[in-house]
Amino acid sequence: MYYYEISSIKSLVYVINHFEKYPLQTTKYVHYKLWCQVMDIIEKKEHLSLSGFYKVLSIKSVFPKGLSHGILEVYSKNFIPIIKPVFEPSNTLLDHNWIAGFIQADGTFGLNYTKVPKMKLGFTCQPQFRITQHERDLIVLKRIIKSIGCGIVVKPGDDRDRYSISVANISDLINIVIPLFEKNSIYGAKNLDFLDFCKGVHIMKNKGHLTLEGLNELKNLAYGMNTYRKF
Repeated sequence: MYYYEISSIKSLVYVINHFEKYPLQTTKYVHYKLWCQVMDIIEKKEHLSLSGFYKVLSIKSVFPKGLSHGILEVYSKNFIPIIKPVFEPSNTLLDHNWIAGFIQADGTFGLNYTKVPKMKLGFTCQPQFRITQHERDLIVLKRIIKSIGCGIVVKPGDDRDRYSISVANISDLINIVIPLFEKNSIYGAKNLDFLDFCKGVHIMKNKGHLTLEGLNELKNLAYGMNTYRKF
């Protein structure tokens, strides 16, 4: 696995400028603004003082992963109260380029090849476009549905704090989802999955999944995508 990382303080200014111009649309915005507070402390050299150091620790403590138990034991008595920035979600339609970028990280194009004994050939394949988010960002899933014009929100399980957008209708996939990402490109391995997904959807549109040859082609596509893909 590879990571894209920026750690130079000078370069991070460009990151801040970018997200001030193009604001984050999920609750990640809250932690971005807290991170900006730390950047401001560092820029002013306040982190070199004990009070500045405690302030940085205090901010880090309210992040999702927080601080280690050991650090909390030593420094928690010196923490100062931190007020989290307020995230006020918008209800406006999302730009399709933004959606493509979001899918690049959090979307999945899948061909679910499964055994179904009652089917004539014993197997079937169900294409599905899916986006999953923590329940705190349910509103952005609803905004995506409204912006692209298809999909339903599903909860994978009662014991989970996640929600997903699911699009499995062939007509919606052919007429909305596929044209959306043909016009607003995604890149890398996700694009390879998208291209295989398109092949699978078109096989099913043409009833190829009802033949042994078509079903085998779908199987090969399904077991060469996503986590099955080898490089």
